[in-house]
Amino acid sequence: MLRIDDDYRNQYRKFMMKSKQYNDVLDKDQRDQLVTFMFKETENWRTSPTGNLFFRGNFATLGEKYILPWLSEVINDTIDFDSVTSWQGNFFHTPHQYGIHTDMPEPNNQFSENRITYRSILIPLYILPERTTHISFFDQRVIDTGCTLDYGPFKSTTHYRSFTDYSLIEHVYDLDGTTTIADRPMLKEEFEKHFFNQAPSTIERYTGLTVENTFDWTPGSVITFDTAQIHCSTLGKEPFKTKAGLRISLFRDRD
Repeated sequence: MLRIDDDYRNQYRKFMMKSKQYNDVLDKDQRDQLVTFMFKETENWRTSPTGNLFFRGNFATLGEKYILPWLSEVINDTIDFDSVTSWQGNFFHTPHQYGIHTDMPEPNNQFSENRITYRSILIPLYILPERTTHISFFDQRVIDTGCTLDYGPFKSTTHYRSFTDYSLIEHVYDLDGTTTIADRPMLKEEFEKHFFNQAPSTIERYTGLTVENTFDWTPGSVITFDTAQIHCSTLGKEPFKTKAGLRISLFRDRD
């Protein structure tokens, strides 16, 4: 199990940087190869209570055959592949947007205590029918096990830690250092600017969060971000029926 202590957090903070989107990286043929891998070459799959499909396993092959040859020279300003010691993640096929959460491992994870989460890669694969939707990354990072942010009466279906009172979330950081998630409503102008009115969560759920970047969900693009970074996505003005993507969390050795 990962040992997320002060030494872990201090090392993790050295890797933190802004989220970034790289456009026009993968063509349709490359995306189709990844979709084929999702359905035919992963080793296991599961469904969630809300109807999401997750595919996992065989990520060493995925990395060696596709990710490293295609991305290592494209995203090397935000990912140091030479320092990566292992990969983890999943393909997802979903009819929903994702609520506010981090991608850190669950509390009872099986990762070595000698590992540390590094950064993450997100690859949008398709959206059906084609629609304009968005994904937002917030300034706040939670350097702890994974969690969802479910302000007020919302109830999460996840097995990760769920917070309805954001003041109870510990180990919150931004790029400048330690911080907290203030009990301050998001302004309506900010809520609409980042398309959260298309989420469809209410404005209260974004209490205390400040936006670092909002990107279009564009198949063929690649997004890199801090694994501990709080983020979420939207359904869009005209909701999609289903979309798919590949999420990869990278690990390094602890100092």
